[in-house]
Amino acid sequence: MDLKSYLRKVSSFDSCSSSKKIDYFIHFLIDQRKLDGVKAKDIVECFNELSLSPYSNICSYLSKNAQRRKGQKFIKRKDLYILEAGYIKELEQTIDLDFIPVATNNLFPLSIFDNTRGYLVDFAKEASCCYDFSLYNSCFFMLRKLLETLIIELFERHGLESQIKNGNGGYYFLSDLIAKMSEQKTWHLTKIVKIDILKVKKFADSSVHSKRFSAKKTDIDNLKTEIRIIIEELVNLIDYPSWSNNIKNNT
Repeated sequence: MDLKSYLRKVSSFDSCSSSKKIDYFIHFLIDQRKLDGVKAKDIVECFNELSLSPYSNICSYLSKNAQRRKGQKFIKRKDLYILEAGYIKELEQTIDLDFIPVATNNLFPLSIFDNTRGYLVDFAKEASCCYDFSLYNSCFFMLRKLLETLIIELFERHGLESQIKNGNGGYYFLSDLIAKMSEQKTWHLTKIVKIDILKVKKFADSSVHSKRFSAKKTDIDNLKTEIRIIIEELVNLIDYPSWSNNIKNNT
């Protein structure tokens, strides 16, 4: 989870003092970034990331609140500070454990799915939240789900769904869906999409099926442009507004 996403769980963060913000930064750095402890420079980086003016004397604040006395907030271990156990419980009472994440455009522009289908918007938002909260295997799973759905709807849009169904009436697996889509002459699929969709599929398959593979942020970051191009092209080929009008006119 990135810092901004974490702080959405703290409803009072914007109004709290600079010193109190330090406490939340330390909790974030240890709980989310998995640091063994923090230094003053780590806290300064958090202030800078949020474009906030840093507390005037962070070192003094850390040292003072690490003293053994009533109300102690921190424990100093060598040159690192961690949160005192009792204060962690107190601090976590102000963090919304039932927090509902807000989807961002960090993975791809959510506007791609404007005027499509409600369930596609939901899938896109879930993929986005998975990315923002560092759930990269889950993110690839949702990307795979998006691709499967878009390919199926591309065939349905043109009344060709029978070409991607097996003898039992179920849809083909993704590999066969991609092959059928790429060879279809009813629409023109660009060469770059034909190539890049296989790259995304490789990571998505590994995330879903491989017990040893664990997706990393860089795996997705290196494919962000390709993911956007693929999704935009499929959405444009389907042309949801026109499809909706056709359905309306035929009912």
